[in-house]
Amino acid sequence: MSPTECERVLEQIELYLDGELVGAVRVEIERHLGGCGPCTGHADFQRKLKEVVRAKCGCRDVPPELLERVRALLERSHDHPG
Repeated sequence: MSPTECERVLEQIELYLDGELVGAVRVEIERHLGGCGPCTGHADFQRKLKEVVRAKCGCRDVPPELLERVRALLERSHDHPG
């Protein structure tokens, strides 16, 4: 696996774990995770972290308005890094 391929996968790992990726992109990430130990380890850690946060906060659903605000902030920070 190339560092560039790993970088692309890790940029989308949150969307993948949240079930927000479909089609070829999802298949590509699954294929990569099947053969890349470091990325699989990162995905496993993120999955477990999400489970802990979900269990500790006691909430199941995020209000749609909050979700949109967070997504917008993440997009802006991705488009204009530090």
